[in-house]
Amino acid sequence: MQIFVNRLFHVQPGEWVKLLQFGMLALLLNAGIGIGFSASDAAFISNVGPDKLPLIFMLTPAVMLVYTALFSYLMVRFSIDHVVDITLAMLFAGGVILWALFEAGLPPEWQTVLYYVLKLYVVAWYIAIYSLFWNFTDTYFDIQDAKRLFPLFSACCALGMAIGASIVGLFAASLPMHYFMLIWSGIVLLTVPVAQLLRRRWQRIADSDIDIEGEEIDVRRQIALVISSFGRSPYVLMLTLTLFVTLLLTNLIEFQYSTVFEVGRSEAQLAALFGQLYAAANIFNLLICLFLFNRLVGRMGVRNVALILPVTYFAAFGFFFLVGGPMAALAAFFAYHGVLTSIEYNNQNLLFNAVPMTVKRPLRTVIEGLAEPLASFLSGGFLLLAAFSSDMRQLSGIGVITSGLLIFIVMALRHYYPAAMTINMRRGWMSFAANVGPGKTSADIRANPAVIDHDRTRELETLLERLETAPPKAVGEIIAAMQNLVLPGDIGIVRGLTRILPKLERAHRLSVIDMLGTIDDAQSIPNMVESAAQLSPFETRKFEGILRNFGDIAIPSLTDCMSNADMSYRARSLSARALAMLSPAQFNSQLDQIVESEVALAHESIESVRNIAQEADQTVALRLLAQAIEERIGASVDFVLELLALGGRLPNFDLLIVSLHSANQKVRGNAIETIESGLNHSTFKMLKPLIEREDKESQSSPTSSQTGICELLSDILQTPRPFEVAAAAHALSQYYDVTDLAPILRNALKSRPTQMVRSTIAILLNLDAEPEPTIIDQISAIQKRPELAKAPIMSLLALAEQLTSVQESLDDRAIDLNGQRMWLRRRHIEDVACRFPALALIMLRMQDGRAYAA
Repeated sequence: MQIFVNRLFHVQPGEWVKLLQFGMLALLLNAGIGIGFSASDAAFISNVGPDKLPLIFMLTPAVMLVYTALFSYLMVRFSIDHVVDITLAMLFAGGVILWALFEAGLPPEWQTVLYYVLKLYVVAWYIAIYSLFWNFTDTYFDIQDAKRLFPLFSACCALGMAIGASIVGLFAASLPMHYFMLIWSGIVLLTVPVAQLLRRRWQRIADSDIDIEGEEIDVRRQIALVISSFGRSPYVLMLTLTLFVTLLLTNLIEFQYSTVFEVGRSEAQLAALFGQLYAAANIFNLLICLFLFNRLVGRMGVRNVALILPVTYFAAFGFFFLVGGPMAALAAFFAYHGVLTSIEYNNQNLLFNAVPMTVKRPLRTVIEGLAEPLASFLSGGFLLLAAFSSDMRQLSGIGVITSGLLIFIVMALRHYYPAAMTINMRRGWMSFAANVGPGKTSADIRANPAVIDHDRTRELETLLERLETAPPKAVGEIIAAMQNLVLPGDIGIVRGLTRILPKLERAHRLSVIDMLGTIDDAQSIPNMVESAAQLSPFETRKFEGILRNFGDIAIPSLTDCMSNADMSYRARSLSARALAMLSPAQFNSQLDQIVESEVALAHESIESVRNIAQEADQTVALRLLAQAIEERIGASVDFVLELLALGGRLPNFDLLIVSLHSANQKVRGNAIETIESGLNHSTFKMLKPLIEREDKESQSSPTSSQTGICELLSDILQTPRPFEVAAAAHALSQYYDVTDLAPILRNALKSRPTQMVRSTIAILLNLDAEPEPTIIDQISAIQKRPELAKAPIMSLLALAEQLTSVQESLDDRAIDLNGQRMWLRRRHIEDVACRFPALALIMLRMQDGRAYAA
């Protein structure tokens, strides 16, 4: 039953406590607002008249100007937690004071003024509480959690409004209107302990990987930031215009339905009517928020849901224009208090996630505290003048035209949304690529002779043989000699150069890359991309330039490499980038097929790693095998996202991946939202379980028997991934003796195994006279170093190649390998970190210690 409820409401296990506590805060705050709205609307319309509503619209900006200045000051001077306390104190005092003033029996002229004050008081607090609650709640959730849970909070808001409105509807005949202000103050007292509990129980999330909470920005600076953001971000401008025009139309629609409802009703009748309407509207909102909104967003996306309200307002004003009367007023009421509240307000909370982080809170405060009241002032002034010269049908026509304008503005907002989400990820982005200069040392290359000099070729081959066994001090001289001899077409040395390239020092690698560019052999692309996959990002980019320079002749080989599931993901990624530049059409023809196959393989691998993880604590080999498969799944997802970015379906890939792997939930959530907004629903639905899988708990029943795990390991022996094969073979040796193990391991020798696999099997079967530690033993020993314990498998393999029995300096790291003291040299560790940014990131985190260092 609990699983069904979790799935129905999109709530993950363990979230209900947090959800219910924030929901209680929303319910109590909005119960007071529901009471205030129902009571104040009835009191104002019956005692002052709906024709005076334009004055309320015009006076609202003055009230909100004071509120915005005060709220901005409080947000700078105090934390948002203290602002909540201050707000609750003001709410309690305001309700008591209003009750006392009405109870005092003031003269009629002062009573009229008091009705204006009451109406403005409720309008101001409606805007203020809405802004405060979502600013407060937003600090505890990232955008992906917000898309799931904020509709539930809105449902609690709707339920609170319905409860408050129902209280007025039930007791309007027996209680004077001002007594409901006292009830509101009582509800505020119940809210205080809930707000305090939330602050003690839950931890806020920073907006970015760089914590800016401590930065103090005064009110003028906040407003200046907001104004400057209009010029820098078209999205911010469109969002502001959307909210501005929406409020213009909302005030117009409120004026129209209030005018119709007021006819022939007393204050008590109006209070009962509004109580019933508010209750019904908020029950509608409750159902929308609970069961429809998150499905709408999931299916249509945030930017498309933004079109629902403009279209609804267009229809409502069209209904008023064509039909008019009570039914049109009822439709207008539900467009305002139903669709606007349950869909538009929820979606606005998500739209604000694309606002630049540095101005997000001040922008929201300024928009809701100044821009919207300004719209209220303009609409109030217009209605005050037009009410005497225009009938209801003419006002409805103006509403139809303005609604059409709003649809146009939202279409522009929809266009800018993906780019805004992409820009919003940049704050947390860091580049860990090596800062390596080009350092070219190539000799001048002579024109390619018609007949290749065989003596020169033999000399090159001899130098290559010496290079593979030369001591470090001689490597530079040999490479320099080869550079002086190499010419285009020297294809005989390409395989040897690509094989030795990853083992060289950084400066020597750049020289070899230059030689490969000089040779200009497009047939060697598979060897080149596999070798480049083990190099630094800078060196890989140099290889990418070589591949592009091959021109159209490289397209078939690049297509094969990109599609070849036996090659490493880094090699396939390099091939894809070059192919996307050389032949976008050929790249796109392969894109969907590769995405589907990679996603299917990743889902299959998830099942394997779940089973292996159950036994991972039994042997080191199983633990490392599980780690390798997990990292391969992550690399597969990154590869798919890169392909989609190269195909134009997603924005900046590097920025997207760094944000997606961020330890900060908000930065990661923004990345997922960017992916969702850029892909069609079916593609994102296919990818979503892989992107969010680290937050999910498996509901499958993993294989735990020895027979099951051995069958799984035997299957892995026939896969093309060398380390996984070696780890599976090592793990099987824990279950079988040598005699029974030999026929099983033959499966790993059927398809041209790598040296890593051959040596591992030879050691496990005792075929070597003096067996050395296996690759599993080496990596396990390296992981015992704290700074390398969480390093990725690929970087650990590169480090294992650098193990030596000789200590070079005091900075070298000691490795205890089966009782033998081995060493990792400091310069080798730094070089491997340069080649594998993930290792550099882990080492930086170990040195830094701050959360956002991840």
